Amino acid sequence: MTGPLSNTDNFFVVADDYLTNIYQVDATSGAMAQLLPFGAASLPKGLAYDHVAKVIYWTEDDDNIKRYSFLSNSSTVIYRAANSTGKDMI
Repeated sequence: MTGPLSNTDNFFVVADDYLTNIYQVDATSGAMAQLLPFGAASLPKGLAYDHVAKVIYWTEDDDNIKRYSFLSNSSTVIYRAANSTGKDMI
């Protein structure tokens, strides 16, 4: 499944740098959803969730910081490291 699970109240998120993606896992049922299009997260390393704004933040191997909003179902680069040359939007 791509996109957030329908019940976003009881879950955790997992960054998989091998498959280069971020997943949402329902803590009750174990159902799993791929949050981003495959490959959109390039070697995700750090991960944080703002439960008030319903936004996930992550850092990547190139030191960029990105975010994914459950409300808009979109991802954005919010900080680009000086040595990075990637796209502004994912």
